[in-house]
Amino acid sequence: MMTLKGRYVCITTLTILIGLVGSEIANAQNTLGKSRQDVKNDEVMAQQLRYEQQSKYSFAEAGTQDGAFVSVNSSYTLGANDIIEVTVLRHPEVSGQYIVNAEGNIQYDFVGDLTVAGMTKDEVTSLITEKLEEYIISPELNVKIIGYNSKVVYVIGEVGAPGKIFMQGDTITIREALIKAGLPLLSAKTDKSKLITPSANGKPKHRKVNVKKLLLEGDLRENLVMKPGDTLYIPPTGMTKVMRTIQPVTAPISNAAGAGRTLTTGF
Repeated sequence: MMTLKGRYVCITTLTILIGLVGSEIANAQNTLGKSRQDVKNDEVMAQQLRYEQQSKYSFAEAGTQDGAFVSVNSSYTLGANDIIEVTVLRHPEVSGQYIVNAEGNIQYDFVGDLTVAGMTKDEVTSLITEKLEEYIISPELNVKIIGYNSKVVYVIGEVGAPGKIFMQGDTITIREALIKAGLPLLSAKTDKSKLITPSANGKPKHRKVNVKKLLLEGDLRENLVMKPGDTLYIPPTGMTKVMRTIQPVTAPISNAAGAGRTLTTGF
């Protein structure tokens, strides 16, 4: 028969063992929790990395419904009414700002008319450098485009600032154009928008654009490329059309009712 002292030793030993087992279980749970959190963090980081990698492709910024994709980072080519600034180091007499005329030329001092229409900024720099080498030894110059006026697209309909959008590239995406136009209004039917490309034969090309998917769901397949002269139309909702139709009829009645109330309260 176990003595009182022996029982005390057994109980103490069991208590210590239970404590050790509980500590190991808690450590295991903490380790498992950390592992799960690490796995979750890794998944989030992987998703973010995939999104960043996808954003690097031109597909993320430009595309057409027929599967042909165009790079958005297209260089800007000069056209009529564009303004460039030419700075020649140590030679302010041949530095200045020049407007591209309707013929595509600039009237450059000491050289005469230079045709720059259709050229990029770097090509214009090379052209002017070549011309100045006849008068200046090793000319160092810089060309900047300070007025983008030759290429425009149009955003009309239910947007914050409808009208003409001046392009700073040879192409612009629908998302960028919408941001410049003040984004769609609450009265816009964003899932029925249209991209209209004009045509010389009188048959413009119409393409459907779901602006709702593009802006709210991030569907970049709807982020089509707009070229100079294109028009993006954001139509109104059916309720907006109804309200605009009946408003001219109800406005006089509302005004008369308001005047009547004013006269009544005046007495």
